[in-house]
Amino acid sequence: MLIVLVPVLVVPWIVLYFVFIASNKKVRSNYKKLSEKYQLSTDFSKKVGMKTHPTAEGIYRSRRVKVESTIRDSIDGGKVIPHTVLTVECSNSENFFFKLYKRNKKNSRKYSADSILVEDNEFDDKFIIQTNSPDRIKKMFDFNTKFKLDQVNALGFNGLIALEGNRLFYMEPELLANDDALMRLELVMHELCDIAEIMKYN
Repeated sequence: MLIVLVPVLVVPWIVLYFVFIASNKKVRSNYKKLSEKYQLSTDFSKKVGMKTHPTAEGIYRSRRVKVESTIRDSIDGGKVIPHTVLTVECSNSENFFFKLYKRNKKNSRKYSADSILVEDNEFDDKFIIQTNSPDRIKKMFDFNTKFKLDQVNALGFNGLIALEGNRLFYMEPELLANDDALMRLELVMHELCDIAEIMKYN
């Protein structure tokens, strides 16, 4: 009986170990791709347990950007988990702020009370926006912005895009461990830089 139980107990752990190793390699690989494509400096020295939590930062489109793997509270505050966080510096002298969430059954009731609509049914059905300046959001979220955010959504967006102080940021659960996550992050980085540029004139 013991001989039968040992493989049953050990094999799943071996499989998990190799899945973990593959995931860790993919995270490092994706940060290297970001570094090479956007001339960012990358640091792989930080580890949490056995997992590498890299950072990549530098100047992109004349703005300081930073991508990092970090452990933090989940968006709904339910638990502490790994996240990927992208930050783009911007100019925001008027303390304008917004938060954009993907709409789902769990969060719709929680966030909708303080939210605004951009008067585009298709967009409003997908996203929840909270802000202290509804008129400014409606101008900022033009056709191009909504189209790009829809692309991000199609790639599995499940995080938060926000403006707080002089930084635009994007946060999503889990590390940068697959191709869709990398593509999603790149699209958001382009879009946050576009929004930062719009803010200069709007």
